[in-house]
Formats: sequence, structure tokens, C-alpha cells
Amino acid sequence: MNKIEYMLGAFGDAHLDFKRKEVQIYQKNLEWLEYLNGLLYDIIGSKGRIFKRDVYVLRKKSKLLFEIIKRTRPDDSLYFVAGFFDSEGSIYASSKSKIPVLDITQSEKGKVLLEKAMLTLNKIGVRCHLNGPYKHYNSKLPAYHLRIYGWENLEKFCKHVQVHHPEKLSRIMSFRVADPKL
Repeated sequence: MNKIEYMLGAFGDAHLDFKRKEVQIYQKNLEWLEYLNGLLYDIIGSKGRIFKRDVYVLRKKSKLLFEIIKRTRPDDSLYFVAGFFDSEGSIYASSKSKIPVLDITQSEKGKVLLEKAMLTLNKIGVRCHLNGPYKHYNSKLPAYHLRIYGWENLEKFCKHVQVHHPEKLSRIMSFRVADPKL
């Protein structure tokens, strides 16, 4: 696995402070933050600090990490897509047809990341749709959704994209139980 590209995808849900050389990742799932902290150690040789507020926060200051961020371009990277899905994605059953839907949501600032993920997934035969802009009651910026519909596309996604987030893995496994060919 390319740990740097996965981490860059996971930063889709992070606050990157380039002036202070600090990254902050907010997450409900402590286990996944600990996994990311392990990746940080593998990449730069030191871990960040995890603490609890309303949610868990992983915070790390590192000039080396920001140098790596600046020089790495994860074009066509399935590892980037995996990290991005783990940080911002969800999986659920469609309310009407009960088919699986994978969804990654970003504000207008993250639209470029969604487009990059869509191009990468289209190259491996996963049909995606970029929907939006939508006005969300809780946001100043419009939101966009990258959606993947159906059993066939879920199967292709699972075959090529290695998901590490424990809750998302559990949801995918529940769909696999419903359709054993996945």
C-alpha cells in the first residue's frame, strides 16, 4: 500500500494549516484515527497526539509531513480514493430500491478531490455520478456528492479499493452477506 497517497486521501476530512505546519483530523472512530497515527509514524517517524473533544482529534505538527504533502501528486491512485472514502465516505441502502449506494460528500472546496476520485474510479470501470451543488442547512458552501450505485459497481469498488475504516468495512461486509458474490 502506498501510505502517503492513502494519507493524502484521508486528509480530505482534515484541517491543514500550512502556516503552522499542522494537521488536524476530526473523527468519531478512535480505532481509525489510531490507524492513521500509525501511518504517520511509518511516513515521518513520529506520531501525533489523539485527544477527545466532541469527537476524537488527531493533531500533528511536522515540517517534513508538509514537505511530503507539497511534493506528492496522487494522480490515478486507488490508495488516495481509499483514504478519501475512509475519511468522507458512507455506504447505505437506497430507500427505494434497496441497492447499495457509496457516497462521498464534500463542500465546494473539495469538488476537485471528488472529480479526481471519479476519474480514477471510472478508469477501473466503476460508474460514478457527481451530483450537486446542494445547499445544506448547516453549511455556507454548497455540497457535492460522488455517488456509486448498485451491486456491480460495489463489487468493482471492493475489488480495487482497500477500505480500512472499521465501520465502513462492517457496512460493506453486511452488503456482502446480502449478496455473497461480492
